[in-house]
Amino acid sequence: MRFNKVLLVRFPYHTYLGDASSIPVGLGYVAESLEVNNIDYAIFDMGLDYTEDQLINKIKELKPDLLGITMMTMHHLFHYKIITNIKNIFPELKIVVGGPHASTYRIKMLEGCEQIDFGIVLEGEESIVELCKGVPFINIKGLIFRENNQIIYNGDREFIINLDNIPFPKYRKFEINKYLAGTFGIHTTRGCPFECIYCPVKTAIGKRFRVRSPHNVVSEIEYWHNKGYNNFAMWDDNFTMIQKRVHEICDLLEIKNFNNLRISVPNGIRGDKADFNLLSKMKNVGFQMISFGIESAENKVLAGLKKGTQIETMEEAVKNAVKLGYDICLYFIIGSPNETYKDFEKSYAFAQKYPVIEARFYNIIPFPNTELFDWITKNNYFLRQPEEYLNTADHFINEPCFETPEFTLKERKKAFKKGWKLTNTLKIKSKARELHRLGPFKYIVSMFLLSYTYRKLFKNKYFRKHVIYLLRDIFKVDR
Repeated sequence: MRFNKVLLVRFPYHTYLGDASSIPVGLGYVAESLEVNNIDYAIFDMGLDYTEDQLINKIKELKPDLLGITMMTMHHLFHYKIITNIKNIFPELKIVVGGPHASTYRIKMLEGCEQIDFGIVLEGEESIVELCKGVPFINIKGLIFRENNQIIYNGDREFIINLDNIPFPKYRKFEINKYLAGTFGIHTTRGCPFECIYCPVKTAIGKRFRVRSPHNVVSEIEYWHNKGYNNFAMWDDNFTMIQKRVHEICDLLEIKNFNNLRISVPNGIRGDKADFNLLSKMKNVGFQMISFGIESAENKVLAGLKKGTQIETMEEAVKNAVKLGYDICLYFIIGSPNETYKDFEKSYAFAQKYPVIEARFYNIIPFPNTELFDWITKNNYFLRQPEEYLNTADHFINEPCFETPEFTLKERKKAFKKGWKLTNTLKIKSKARELHRLGPFKYIVSMFLLSYTYRKLFKNKYFRKHVIYLLRDIFKVDR
């Protein structure tokens, strides 16, 4: 079976600020792989306020023979219903699902939704190309498929070691101007070798750590900079894992001397992988914002999480970043094994210790195939069953998935509320500093831009179109 026309789809997730803030990098990689292999494709990002009816009309218009869907586990039951509706209308259309949900659930995904024909596990660039070119299903590593009323998984595909061999996204068929952030996300590494007990990254993208070369990374920045874009976000889970490589990236950026370059590292870096010299060099070539995954200010909690570092090391990195003038965001987990409310208060105090622009406190979510999930299951600590919370859970909603004798549900909800209040206070102060030219009105405008009302309006496509683009340009507001 060969597929000649593919429609790539991202489903909506109705997240904190909606889905239109940034372009989906993973889907961009898949699209570019189809492009360079001369496979006809189109893009339909439902995060840009498109409805299910519009998706159905798009399918009628394009008549694809393969629908490729990228999916997270959040809201997966709702997305199963969309897939079922599509299949009922287009019974001959084959559907393949990839992304974190497919890599986590694997065979269970096809068991849970009979209308899904194929699943692609882990890296999908090569698997989907082979699928489209008609390679026999049984010979495509990483593919899950149906045959004679059975679900068959061919086993994991070997990881792509040389990431330079994967063409970086050009977003040729994406509606780039509809994304609000004005920032291009870049992935320069894949995989995570660490043992954090809560992290699903190893399940979703693998444990083996792989990198793009400095020249390849800078080539991507140069490609977009030549088109007039200056803002970039390094979405790696371990951007500074190999400090020598980041030094080389900075050397190349210095040689290129791009104008007005602004780079952020929003996904978090490890304090033990970012010394003063590296942070200084990054700052000199355009890195403006970095995040640190602190998780807890108590070493016993970090040890229980198998974080592999201590708070003293991370604090030194934060101090260095402050000295260098970075915009800093800190991440903290609420509800780790062995954590108490007093331990949370240490994290709460740490979040106020330095002039950071934001400190996020979030509920820990137990994902399948993690040590945390197995520990909670063994101790029967679940407050909500996985079948329910994996479909609806959000790190930033005050509904914990489990409790422990040391940290009760009541205490967890209290901690979340307290942490969230601090988060908003820090964000308002930070935004007010950005809007200092507004004088006495800076706090009023800041509170509006960070308010629930603004977030609701942000999700409205008409408000975005006529108002938010203007606000973004005037106030340099990305969210």
